Amino acid sequence: MHLVYGSCLKYYKNASDAEDAVMDIYEKLVIKTLTSEIQYFKSWLYTVTRNHCLERLRKKSTHADKESTAKLMYYEDVFHPDTIEKDKEVDVLHECIDKLDDVQKTCVDFFYFKKMTYAEIATQLDLKIGQVRSRIQNGRRNLKNCMEKNHQKIDF
Repeated sequence: MHLVYGSCLKYYKNASDAEDAVMDIYEKLVIKTLTSEIQYFKSWLYTVTRNHCLERLRKKSTHADKESTAKLMYYEDVFHPDTIEKDKEVDVLHECIDKLDDVQKTCVDFFYFKKMTYAEIATQLDLKIGQVRSRIQNGRRNLKNCMEKNHQKIDF
């Protein structure tokens, strides 16, 4: 148990996360020892531990990426000009919109300025709804990056 805990601690750098992982691993071991052919238990246990820790770290980072992307996708102040109070920010926003590729620019314009739905935009531009959604999301990300480059810091 000390070897498993030490390995987990190496990956998580946090005692409580390492303890949780040890508990999860020992639950897995009950099943895996019955179904696996184990020749060298110590190395097999280390491999199970390492894989478990890496899997949880990957899931955690993916979840964090999705969370930050979701915040970006629904950040109102940048993408709804009605709420932007400073003229300078509006000017920078319009400059950044002009830098988008034509399809992204059109999709963003239709969605935010003309208040069209994804379905209406898809019909208008002869695209699939998924393509419209993707163009709008990519446009938002590009707008965020452009505005940050122009020193218009956006806090999420």
